Amino acid sequence: MRAGGRPEAVPLHSTERNPTRDTTGGRIAAVSARMGEPFIPWQRDAADIIGEIDPHTGDPWYQEYLIVGERQIGKTTLVRAKLTDRCLFTPRATVRYTAQNRTMALMRLETDMWFPISASPLRSFLDFNVGKRSKKPGLSGKGGQEHIAFANGAGWWIDSVKATSGHGPKLHEAAIDEAFAHSDARLEQSARPAMNNVAASQLGVMSAAGDASSTYLRDKLDTAIARLELEQSRPMHERTSRTALIHYAAPRDADREDPNTWWTYHPGLGYLTTEAKFQGALEGFAANPEEFDRGYLGWWPAAKVPDPVIPRLAWADDKLDEDEIDWRGEPVWGVDVSPDRDWSAVGMAARHPGRRAYLEVLDHEQGTHWPVRRLVQLRAQFGGNVVALDGSGGAGAFEQDLKDEDFDVVRLNTGEKADACGAFYDDALTKLLAHGGDPVLNAALFSAVKHRVADRWVFSRGRSLQDITALYAVLLPRYVLARQLGDDYDPDGSTL
Repeated sequence: MRAGGRPEAVPLHSTERNPTRDTTGGRIAAVSARMGEPFIPWQRDAADIIGEIDPHTGDPWYQEYLIVGERQIGKTTLVRAKLTDRCLFTPRATVRYTAQNRTMALMRLETDMWFPISASPLRSFLDFNVGKRSKKPGLSGKGGQEHIAFANGAGWWIDSVKATSGHGPKLHEAAIDEAFAHSDARLEQSARPAMNNVAASQLGVMSAAGDASSTYLRDKLDTAIARLELEQSRPMHERTSRTALIHYAAPRDADREDPNTWWTYHPGLGYLTTEAKFQGALEGFAANPEEFDRGYLGWWPAAKVPDPVIPRLAWADDKLDEDEIDWRGEPVWGVDVSPDRDWSAVGMAARHPGRRAYLEVLDHEQGTHWPVRRLVQLRAQFGGNVVALDGSGGAGAFEQDLKDEDFDVVRLNTGEKADACGAFYDDALTKLLAHGGDPVLNAALFSAVKHRVADRWVFSRGRSLQDITALYAVLLPRYVLARQLGDDYDPDGSTL
């Protein structure tokens, strides 16, 4: 029990300890205690899990362990004990450690890893032939050769983020600390080949929550959670996963300002930090609460949605009420296909009194099997024989089928596509467009971002990768319709 008799914090997700397997968790905890830092309860539980032994081989059961938690819960203490244990009990073992970058890893190697070992009874296990000149026994500070050397031939090295990292001698254990700082898996990809021929190897990944750039950690965490949920649906004796997950964070619907939230989900509170520190951080981050959320609650920041290219107020001004929708003449049709050909959209542009064009999305569905057939039906009902499409996009594949149905196909090149985007933008801001407020079109428009093409730009998919075929299905025919109108265009509608 913690301060005030409070119960221990609970993980949001955690692999369960299999009591039928032996574990080196007690030994790892003893190593940490010898360095003057006895484990707090969550660390002891985690060590028991990641230290489980395969009863058939005697090697570690888990080939990978992922530990994600708030700041100040003691992840560094746990990884220090785990790697030290490996070096002490596996002669000639090679372990590698990395932090955000090589400079940080080098600093941590000396201050957070070597110093606690050298200042403890474990000092006697270091190789005193290394570090004589610097009077730091067991610590090599040579450029590119920085490591902690043990008397049994084991070595604790640091690693950096480059294509060759981890290549070379066989690797018994690799620890990727502060994994939120890495945008890709290059460190893991480089370490694994050196671990493949070591039956007892383990990969550890530790980190606090990341941000939008932390794609490596986000993907690993999401995959591990999904795997764990599947494992937990099975009886204990049928669970076969070789990945252990320990994830501390508050649920997203928890109250960030309630101390009960802090005590319930932060395992270091009451041991390594205090409620007063939390309160101070909450006040300090009042102007930017996402920083408090990430560090103290383990919440990932919500994805930043870019400002829409066309302001929402301007687009709202272009919207017509249902009784105002009064387009006339023959429409120009538009069709667009997403890059992966998983979505298609059909839209139209038509003349409207007082506006250059009225725009509407007729259909937005999955697949590419239906647009030509749908356009034939729309022509029969509303007229209009002209179809606009992006000549450099996926809809170009429809051109011959449309011509076979006697459509007049206008295939816009890249420059014309950029002109179409620019003209759509101009008309939207000057209230020369009209639309009915279709949520499909709104979603496409507000997720699209600018993508530079030479000295112009086109609409491109934003961070959410929202499909924007509905947007192109109306802005392309708008461009063709405007060219048809030419000098006959009268904003008052008198010539229409």
